Amino acid sequence: MPVLRPENFPCGTLLGSSPCTRCYGVSNIPAKPTVTIAFAMEAFMNSKNRGGAYIRAAYAFTSLLADLLRRLGEHNVLEEPEDILGLEPDIVFGRRDALTMVETKFYRRSSPPPSSTFKRALEHTADRGIRMGASTIVLAISCPMGSRFMNVAEAFPTVKVWDETKLFEMAAPFPDILAQLEELLEADTPKSAETLSLGLPTFMRRSATDATAEPKRGKVLADALAAIDRGREMATDFENACINALKYLFEHDLHGWHEQSRTIDTLHRRDLVCRILAKAAEVWRLMLEDLGSRYVVFEFKNYSKSITQNEIVTTERYLYPSALRKVAIVISHEDCADSAKAVIAGAMREHGKLIIPLSVPEIIDLLNSKDEGSDPNAYLFERVDQFLLGLGR
Repeated sequence: MPVLRPENFPCGTLLGSSPCTRCYGVSNIPAKPTVTIAFAMEAFMNSKNRGGAYIRAAYAFTSLLADLLRRLGEHNVLEEPEDILGLEPDIVFGRRDALTMVETKFYRRSSPPPSSTFKRALEHTADRGIRMGASTIVLAISCPMGSRFMNVAEAFPTVKVWDETKLFEMAAPFPDILAQLEELLEADTPKSAETLSLGLPTFMRRSATDATAEPKRGKVLADALAAIDRGREMATDFENACINALKYLFEHDLHGWHEQSRTIDTLHRRDLVCRILAKAAEVWRLMLEDLGSRYVVFEFKNYSKSITQNEIVTTERYLYPSALRKVAIVISHEDCADSAKAVIAGAMREHGKLIIPLSVPEIIDLLNSKDEGSDPNAYLFERVDQFLLGLGR
């Protein structure tokens, strides 16, 4: 198992590609700006290294936690170091002989993911921490643990979980960070943290037990989707790859999976129609309860260029409020053209029909992220939320 060795760093401190303050002096290190939600969002927009499915809230969550650790006095806090032994952890801090690695997962607190997703996050975190040789391995999540998460976490004694309650307790001495945490998590500070004066967190050292990772199903599906050539010849292959990906991403939210269904008049064919389950995640319940759409229509466009308003108009015809179909998701290789976006906005504004375009890079990111324990519904919620918030007259 690879470990971090002193010869990699002049002073034995893990800093990736950044210079060490003990070797080069504090004055040579650019000051890390204090993180605010707005700053983190701006940094996200300027980032070129993230896939489309890395949601802004997740980036803000990681940045805010890194800032909190600095305020708590932790040494050498690095946010997303570029490459450590071929790995890219979310946060690392401490000296070589007492390294702590933190993986972050942003979950909607009102709609936590299934236990299987949380289990994948624990497996991914344990595997990455052990491969790095970290003394302490932490998974930070943005929602409360709950009994079902606690039951899963018991099988991973090498991973310490910081949930929403723990994070509020850690942030208690810092009112500014506490306020940002409330804003980001859309939660009130728990009473246990309101009067808490917290010092440095106490860490547990990992045992030598290794974590057995499940086969990376998302990676297999992502590779299959990426291997498909654009064009009519592979349209069926593209459709099948998309359906397999959706079944993995939203296995607990959708049911039916009626492929290539035709309307009764046989004039219109929809690639895929699914029924939203009553116990689905928050974003699907928004469609079900607020928009009144029991069913979701999926369209798959294996086009070589961006889809235009013509394809969106065709998709809109498949949506009938009286038949409880008011939501469509269109998957294509690239972001849709501006003309298509205008039609999408008009369909929602004038007819209450929600059309969500997703690109292949976004789907691939979601597949790989789910392998690591991220919740694809959190990304989809933010896409819908930002669209509705920005909808003009």
